[in-house]
Amino acid sequence: MNRLLCPVVLCLLAAASFAQSPKQDKSTREIWIADRQQLRQAYDKKDWTAYRDALLQYHKDFPGSSRALKDLGTAEAMLGNGDAAATWLQQYVDRGLVLDFRKPELAALKAKGKLDEIDKRVQENSQVVSKSQAVFRLSTPDLIAEDIAYDPGSQHFFISSMRQRKILRCEMSGKCADFVTRQSTTPLGGMLAVRADASRKFLWATTANMQPEIDHQKSDEGKSALLKFDLDTGKLLKRYEPQDAAQHALGDMVVARNGDAFISDGLSGDVFAVFHDQDKLELLVPSGSFLSPQTPALSEDQQTLFVPDYSAGVAAVDLSTRSIRWLDTSVALDGTDGLYLKDGWLIAVQNGVEPERVARFRLHGEGKVDRGEVLESNTPGLGDPTHGVIVGNDFYFIANSGWDRVEEDGTIKPGEGAEIRKVRLQ
Repeated sequence: MNRLLCPVVLCLLAAASFAQSPKQDKSTREIWIADRQQLRQAYDKKDWTAYRDALLQYHKDFPGSSRALKDLGTAEAMLGNGDAAATWLQQYVDRGLVLDFRKPELAALKAKGKLDEIDKRVQENSQVVSKSQAVFRLSTPDLIAEDIAYDPGSQHFFISSMRQRKILRCEMSGKCADFVTRQSTTPLGGMLAVRADASRKFLWATTANMQPEIDHQKSDEGKSALLKFDLDTGKLLKRYEPQDAAQHALGDMVVARNGDAFISDGLSGDVFAVFHDQDKLELLVPSGSFLSPQTPALSEDQQTLFVPDYSAGVAAVDLSTRSIRWLDTSVALDGTDGLYLKDGWLIAVQNGVEPERVARFRLHGEGKVDRGEVLESNTPGLGDPTHGVIVGNDFYFIANSGWDRVEEDGTIKPGEGAEIRKVRLQ
């Protein structure tokens, strides 16, 4: 699910990854909220020493946060501590990210020559990296294409449209037709996740009512469901809905080889499961464990669920014990919308970092990422990439989804249709 769908309070100050596993009295969400309150209070008072100190606590709680590194550098610059500012900013750009030197605090340091090495790295990080090739472009420009699935039996792609509230079925040539629409399935909000279970002939999808969808009704906001369709006909087989009174946006999903489905909710922060032998929607881990979880990925042995949290990095959930361990890393895993795994590499579509990119990160065991490789970045036409699907040794992903053209009122600016691109993984 795209970053625009995360809770407003969580979007005000992005967090990232932190390595932990010790028992703690507070949940991840409670720790994040407490840290953010300290930051907000200091910022509003313009007490930059207190703001810097609050950021240090935040960095301690979330040591993988790319945003925290940049903010610490800016805070030290505001306090006149040029060397300290450069140290933090160097760590930030070493993650392959870029800075805006036009900001007054950084411009002053740059003018003094304090950021020369950092500027060189930013220039490197701003270079085009393109290891993908175009497959086809969707002819309709205002779909807001969110997710893509593949059925090896029919050799069709399935692409969800958030704005048009439907699922398309597409040939490899790019010829597409409506597969599921509001007319065929009611009620139907914006379509988000889509996953094909070819062995059982199911097409799983999620729907949520949000402002960018056409004919949006504000009274429907927070309504969401998991849907199971017949893979061949598009007939709705079952609808699953959360049973609590909270607002939800079931957004992203992965389906295990045994038919279990794991679904993230970027609005409530919950992660749900539908186990094949139970066939009901249930919480996988306690509420508060995540802030804004996105597309999960399963380990090769299907025993570990890797959950990317848009604001808190990537966590590994042991499916036998349901315990959570956050990955230990010094690379930028925050801002990950889509996550996939192949041959020991986590493939990430990151539309919440600067620059937006598709990258892969090498897993060292199941608790650490030791290195990364950018696959696509700074490419003309990349726009806002969202999700992808692995087909053989290729990774197909959605570029120029349209999310970056959505206005605050939910309307969408003119532009080209989304493009399906692929990158070879071996």
